[in-house]
Amino acid sequence: MNSSDKYVNPFAEVALSNITREYPYAAHHLVPSLADVVPAVEKHPAFANSFDWHSSVHMHYLLASLLDTEEGRTASWRDQALEVLTAHLSEENMLAEAAFLRDSPSWERPYGWAWAVELNRVLNSSGTTELQDLGKNTQVLTETVFDPVTAWLPKVSEPVRHGVHSNTAFGLRRILIGARAADRRDTIDAIAAAARRFFAEDAAWNFTQERSGHDFLSPGLCEADLMAEVLTEDEFASWLPGFLSELDPESPALTPVKVLDPTDGQQSHLYGLGLSVAASVMRLGPKLEAIAEKREDANLMAQAKGMLTRVDALMAPGLEAAVSDEYVSSHWIATFAWEAVNTQRGNSSHHARTR
Repeated sequence: MNSSDKYVNPFAEVALSNITREYPYAAHHLVPSLADVVPAVEKHPAFANSFDWHSSVHMHYLLASLLDTEEGRTASWRDQALEVLTAHLSEENMLAEAAFLRDSPSWERPYGWAWAVELNRVLNSSGTTELQDLGKNTQVLTETVFDPVTAWLPKVSEPVRHGVHSNTAFGLRRILIGARAADRRDTIDAIAAAARRFFAEDAAWNFTQERSGHDFLSPGLCEADLMAEVLTEDEFASWLPGFLSELDPESPALTPVKVLDPTDGQQSHLYGLGLSVAASVMRLGPKLEAIAEKREDANLMAQAKGMLTRVDALMAPGLEAAVSDEYVSSHWIATFAWEAVNTQRGNSSHHARTR
């Protein structure tokens, strides 16, 4: 069991360092002409830092999240964090970032889109006045995501099931949660319809062979996470056990992968894989337990409890890498680490209340 409190200060230091570090920077967008070859900050006045655009967006999200913790409210870095966020997330900068998204409709789709929505959501829900004010600025960025999502999904014939940025289910789940918070019914309906079309008939996912050497997501667990948001309670109770029927505590998908070369940016994705899998298991395991209890199914209950025993081992390598000196890891992993430890704390609080 990991206490989230002890990670607030080190993760905040990592986030602050990342969003104030301009280079190295990977600009992944199309360059239509020589005139377009300019410093990244000219195109991305807010997010030309933390190695690449999407990592910058979710490091801003992480820092805003940490500011709202009990530790963050009295931390020595609080004033600096608010100053940097206020400068980066200004109305002028957000209009520029939104304009770039509009002009590049498939760029950062759906991963960067999802984190832009998450950033706006956490700002809007913050208990800190300064962050709430920044949420008014980032709203334009979120609206610039909701509109193309709604237009794009009906034209998508198949989802992307890779364990990297292009994974459809991972992005859609986060955009869906943000769309609900923003009451964007058109986007909610488009995501729900697409998710049902893509995934409702899936069963017995192959968790033995799904992962590859540069995954940071489990395609199967991302799909299950999304369907937990889309299906009704009864539908999900029918769908989830069949989908997870090939998953057990000894499955490779629930076993940490050793990173042999931490300097390899692709291989270091595997640190994030352990963290994202752990977070998914902590969301899905209790749901599977509830289904098993209702069915009085001892085997299903054993499966659910067994999955949850793997969480600490999955998280351990990523928690260390999140605050390491190796930039290919530390420019992004702390966000996934924070989600995992926060999910673990939420699960522990729920279990304590229901015992």
